[in-house]
Amino acid sequence: MKNLKKIFAGFTALSIAGSFAACSSEGDPAETTTAEITTTPAVTVEIKSETLSSEAQEQIGNAADQLTGELENKTIKWFSFYDPFHATTSGNTKALSLELFETKYGGEIEYIQTTWENRFNDLSTKIIGGDGVDFIAGGDLDSFPRGVPNGQYQSFDQYMDWSNPLWAEQQALNDQFRIGNNHYLICTQSTAYYGVMYNRSTIEANGFDDPAELFDKGEWNWDTFKSMLTDFCDPDNAQYGLDGWFNEKPLMMSAGVPSVSLKDGKLTTNLKDPNLERAMNFMYDLNTSGLKYDMNLFGWTEHPENIGTGNELFYIGGLYTLESDPEIWTKTFGEQENVMFVPVPKDPNADKHYVAAGLEAYLLCKGAQNPDGVMRFMECVLVANADPQTQELAVEKRKNDFGWSDEMIEMYNKSVQLARENPVYDLCVGGPQDLADIVDSAEYGIRAAFAGTEWATVRDEVSDVAEIYINEFNEQVAAMG
Repeated sequence: MKNLKKIFAGFTALSIAGSFAACSSEGDPAETTTAEITTTPAVTVEIKSETLSSEAQEQIGNAADQLTGELENKTIKWFSFYDPFHATTSGNTKALSLELFETKYGGEIEYIQTTWENRFNDLSTKIIGGDGVDFIAGGDLDSFPRGVPNGQYQSFDQYMDWSNPLWAEQQALNDQFRIGNNHYLICTQSTAYYGVMYNRSTIEANGFDDPAELFDKGEWNWDTFKSMLTDFCDPDNAQYGLDGWFNEKPLMMSAGVPSVSLKDGKLTTNLKDPNLERAMNFMYDLNTSGLKYDMNLFGWTEHPENIGTGNELFYIGGLYTLESDPEIWTKTFGEQENVMFVPVPKDPNADKHYVAAGLEAYLLCKGAQNPDGVMRFMECVLVANADPQTQELAVEKRKNDFGWSDEMIEMYNKSVQLARENPVYDLCVGGPQDLADIVDSAEYGIRAAFAGTEWATVRDEVSDVAEIYINEFNEQVAAMG
């Protein structure tokens, strides 16, 4: 079991790498992404690589039995600024999905490196040059669906067998991202992404109900969230409310509606949806009531370390913030036993507890040399995701490496369940560039509510122009046939 643990732990590293890549989908892609990369700690695991024990080989073989078919071309080319699959000096062990790919098909993943800043330009260059790169990460949704009519991605339908039981549970998820009559985004699972971090000692000292207990009772919603912020905030005495760079989209999507989505294979804008308006008005109210941390007063920087000192109540961020050595995250959020998180609160008027979910997904590059190999590897990913040993080792890693308590692990599992039952995805950043520029703008887009602009003003100025860009995109897709 010891050797097996070292192998399966690699899949946790893969999941974390997926969250790491997903950082790009929020805020300004050119600015906030760089901050995420430099502040996200590397994952540390016990062993980088090793010869598998006979017990481990048997377990890998049993898992590989769920896979079918043969593979003539054994090599697939992964194009990215990071490599989540192989054992590396950054702390990853070899991913279980790659172990399965090697065991079943004799497969190999060739890592073709680029940089974060140049990845899309480099991809276009390689496509034009006929280099035959095969697949890239797609879960951050920062180039999808734009890359489809732009000629960067190709449909995987002709290489997919939806009757395969491995894909049965994921077909509905994949259908959500259909473009025209074709599938381009290869979705392998929805994941928990955002959390509201807080310090229980601060909650107790102010006589508030614990958000985790409110969540379990079905009472964690915008009303209880705002009530706590209202009672706590007192900037004159250095007591601040809601901090974080990524508050807008998770709060917006808790109403169940993204700004831009796909419907029946066509891109559509929801800027006039009353549910979206309700979310925007809620955020505007938080801002005008002084409940949101005013970064303008602090050099446009977030300060989540105020959570640990008791000077700040809530911080919304990716759960990867807590997926590191506890010596790292306790310096921010306080003593280990006092740190907790919950999902973003529910819109009390929504029919479900919707959450902005993470997404594990990939894109098949235009001109891919080995699309069959990519799809066989995707099935390896699905098997790895469902493997009970993987789940067990993920729990052990959160306990042993991240220092999570049983309560944190239980809350994480509940967050994952919400993400799979009621996920919301926003495509404004990955849509046409002109659309992304106006809809994702802090000045006159979906983030303007936290900048003090009423939603009715934003909607009236942006929605008609957004429709023009949406229609142009859909016409481009239709012309593809």
